[in-house]
Amino acid sequence: MMGLAPALHEPSDWADDPVAALEARLALIAERNPQIHAFLTIDAPGARAAAQAARPGGRARSPVDGMPIGIKANIAVKGWPFHAGIGALRDRLAGQDAACVARLRAGGAVLLGLLNMDEAALGDTTDNAHFGRTQNPRQAGLTAGGSSGGAGAAVAAGFCTAAIGTDTLGSVRIPAAYCGITGHKPPHGALSTEGVVPLAPPFDTVGIVARTPAIAATLRHWLGAAEGGAARNIAGTLGVFPLDGTTATAATRDAVAHMAGKAQRHGMAVQTMTRLDHEVHDIAKAAFLMVALSAAELHAADLTQAPAGFSPAFRSTMAWAQAQPSARRHAAQAMLTGAAEQIRQVFAPYAAVLMPTTPQPAFAFGAPRPGDTADFTSLANIAGLAATAFPAGAQDGNIALSVQLVSADEQACLSLAQQLAA
Repeated sequence: MMGLAPALHEPSDWADDPVAALEARLALIAERNPQIHAFLTIDAPGARAAAQAARPGGRARSPVDGMPIGIKANIAVKGWPFHAGIGALRDRLAGQDAACVARLRAGGAVLLGLLNMDEAALGDTTDNAHFGRTQNPRQAGLTAGGSSGGAGAAVAAGFCTAAIGTDTLGSVRIPAAYCGITGHKPPHGALSTEGVVPLAPPFDTVGIVARTPAIAATLRHWLGAAEGGAARNIAGTLGVFPLDGTTATAATRDAVAHMAGKAQRHGMAVQTMTRLDHEVHDIAKAAFLMVALSAAELHAADLTQAPAGFSPAFRSTMAWAQAQPSARRHAAQAMLTGAAEQIRQVFAPYAAVLMPTTPQPAFAFGAPRPGDTADFTSLANIAGLAATAFPAGAQDGNIALSVQLVSADEQACLSLAQQLAA
């Protein structure tokens, strides 16, 4: 399998020269995006105008002034396509910016273009029947994850410093894990979802994909963090999620153990936490059912009016969800309600909880699709907690491994991720 070498450094430092940094990225996108297919559209004129206006007189107007950023296709950018990866909405243009995009513009960010994603944000491969397949920049033939796979691939390839995506059951953190970068999900409701195509509002969160935890923290602070963006030393106890009975691979378990050891060397106490009443896979399955039911309801009108604008796989999933008996739906919702309360309760004594981001690293297109991809990521969405995924080494040379930190204290996630990723 032919490899696509990942960008291991910024092509040019946007903070020093936004115009040169942008031109380097546009050249890199022209060269490599046809292979990777992370960006669906590029707004070169708009990006060049923003870069030229950035850092007037050499002084930054904000921490994101001049930063090259990509936007997932379910987030509105005025005048750009706004289709959420749905063929039926291919020609729809956004009439105004989403709240998060308006905030980026206010800070002088350079908005590069629209990123590929799974159809309606319901998926984990970014193999979109309407808009194409996104390759993992670390190795051709492997998925970049989803649903924000275009975001993960674009950042990992060096096309942009960061990207804005959405995370309903792990859709920012899964691509970050598979592409070897950082993905951050704020607590539920911390960032406005105005101007974002919904999937399941009780879980939907605007999230960040970035090259490093430090960049993610900077961007998060500008978008509206409650606390300052600077990392702080995290003391206390790190909880380690028990992995017995899960499908986490040996390499994934080793990555968690390695990061737990680093936390100890940073002076933290480390303790394996109490098991949840339900297995993580059962919780994730219940969550997927409720998300699919929500998607079926939200897209019902378009599904009826333009069924050909939705893939057979998407229509099949919607039909499956709607065919589930009411007893199963009620049982799934009851499980999620109980699990959310227990997760918050069991995680509360710890500064943060360490666990895998995904049970396994990126898999090949055409291989049997794992049904457990969101087993660990979904817990933070269900409980409304913050979560930061970051790289934890690699296997077989270049296949990324990842861990995540979950906590009610968002700053603890971001700060501890910076400490452990260093």
